[in-house]
Amino acid sequence: MLFQLAYKNLWRNRRRTLLTEISIVFGVLVIIGSGNFIYGMQRDWARYEINANTGAFQIEHRDYQDLRKSEPLQVTLENGAELVERINTLPGVSAAFGKLNFSGMVSSGLKSTFFDGQAVEVARQRKTLTRQEDLIMAGKPLSDAPGEVILGADLADSLGIKIGDPVSMVVRTFYGGLNLTHGRLVGTKNGRHFPSSTYLEIRLDDGQKLLRVPNRVSQVVVAAQDFDFIPALMQRVIAALRHEKINYVTRGYPELIPIYAQAIASFKVISIVVGVVLFVLVGAGIGNVMAMAVMERRREIGTLRALGMEKNQVRRLFLTEGLIIGGIGAIAGVVFTSGLTWVIAVHGGIHLPPAPGTRQELTILPRLDVMMSVFGVVMPLLVGVLASAWPASISASLSPVEALTEA
Repeated sequence: MLFQLAYKNLWRNRRRTLLTEISIVFGVLVIIGSGNFIYGMQRDWARYEINANTGAFQIEHRDYQDLRKSEPLQVTLENGAELVERINTLPGVSAAFGKLNFSGMVSSGLKSTFFDGQAVEVARQRKTLTRQEDLIMAGKPLSDAPGEVILGADLADSLGIKIGDPVSMVVRTFYGGLNLTHGRLVGTKNGRHFPSSTYLEIRLDDGQKLLRVPNRVSQVVVAAQDFDFIPALMQRVIAALRHEKINYVTRGYPELIPIYAQAIASFKVISIVVGVVLFVLVGAGIGNVMAMAVMERRREIGTLRALGMEKNQVRRLFLTEGLIIGGIGAIAGVVFTSGLTWVIAVHGGIHLPPAPGTRQELTILPRLDVMMSVFGVVMPLLVGVLASAWPASISASLSPVEALTEA
C-alpha cells in the first residue's frame, strides 16, 4: 500500500521526475560504463602484454631477483629442458619456453658497449609469446639457424650497424672465465619491457654454449589456455612441482607488467570519485524534488495526518518515494549501459593507436565489471534515500491543523 501510494505520487509532476531519472541514468552510465571500459582495457592490455612480452606467469629461482645483476648465472634452474617439457604437459598450459638472461660486451668492430641479453628457445617462444613479432622494428625474428642476433633498435643505432652486419659478444661464463662468439644481426626490436639501448637476443642453445651452462635456464615463461584461469593454473604448476628439488618461485603477469596494478587501481579510483561527485549533484536534485513535493502537498499531508497517519508513516512515505526514484534510475541505467556496452563490443570495440615501441594497434572491448555494476546500482539507491531524509523529516513534523488551514 505504502509503495503503491509513493509510486503514484512521483508521477504527479512527470517532467520533474523524468529529469531526475535522466540525471540518475547518466550517473549510472558514467560509473558502470567507465568501469566496463577499464575492465575491458585491463584484460586486453594484460592479454597483449602476456602474448608479446611476459607470458601468463614465469618460474624462476627463488633468489633470482636479488642476485640477477650480480650473479645471474648462479641462480639459474638446472635441467631446464626437462622442466620446460614437464610444464608443457600440464593441463591448462598452452605453451612454455625457457630463457637464459646474461650480460656482457657487444661490438660491431668499430664500437663496443655493454648489453643485457637473453637467450630463448625460438620455436617454443613463438608458440608462447604469439605477439612477440609485433616488437620487431626491422629485419625478422630469430630462426632455427645458429649465430643469429637481435638487438634493441637503439643499441643497433649506437653501434652503427644494420641488418646483416656481423656482431661480436664477450661474456663472463658460469665458471668465471671469458668467452667470445660472433653472430649476424637479423633484426631489431623495441618494447616497453626492456631497454632498447642495451637489449640483445640470441638462441638458447647458442647462449648455453657461450656461457658454459648446458641445460640451464634463468626463467620458464608459461602461456595459459584460458586468461581467466591463470591464478588456478599457477597453483596447479606449484602443486605439480612441489616434490621436485627445485628452489623456485612463480611470478604472475600483474607483477611482471610494469605499473599494471597501479594504473588499473588509479583508473578505478578516478571512476569512483567521478561517480560520487555526479551522485552528489544527483542527490541535490532528488532532495530538491522531494522538498518541492513536500511544499506542494502540505494540505494532503495534513489530511493524511488528520485521518490517523502517524509521523513515522509520513516519513516512510517520502523515503519510499526517494528509494523508488533511485531504483528506477538504477535499473534503467544498468539496462541502458549494458546494451550500449554490448553494441560497442559487437562492433569491434574502440581502436587505439599502437603503444610506444610497437606496431600493433590496441583494441579495447568493454566487458562487464561486476564490482562497478554493483556500485552503480547501490549508489543511486542510497542517494535516493539519503536525499529524501530531510524532506521526509519536514513532512513528518508538519502540524495537521496548520497544514489544513493553509490557503
